[in-house]
Amino acid sequence: DGSACRACAAGSFKAVNGSGSCTACGVGEYLNETGGSACVTCPANTVSVIGSDSIEDCICQIGHEGSDGSACRACAAGSFKAVNGSGSCTACGVGEYLNETGGSACVTCPANTVSVIGSDSIEDCICQIGHEGSDGSACRA
Repeated sequence: DGSACRACAAGSFKAVNGSGSCTACGVGEYLNETGGSACVTCPANTVSVIGSDSIEDCICQIGHEGSDGSACRACAAGSFKAVNGSGSCTACGVGEYLNETGGSACVTCPANTVSVIGSDSIEDCICQIGHEGSDGSACRA
């Protein structure tokens, strides 16, 4: 259109020649340079906000642990992470279990049962003292 062109800012791109606006990188993408034509996908199991301009903006998803800007790994069964970001998974507490990887919350054991920290199966929920029944099921007095 005859006016001067300017480079798209980091965190945004324009994929075609001609007039038009730059577009912000989407969720799960970043672009750390100006004048870019495409955004870069964040590492595995990470997420970023719209318009991210650094790989460090790619943070671990819920249920995954690791460092910002790096691929993250799923929390092991028996542990969880409830928020996005760097940091470690937390073991399920006494009376809880989680039988899947990448979990965001543990499951409470059935009535009148207890489990040890980090339990990864409902079968780890055993009857409390003074109660009877099958492991993994509600127990009765």
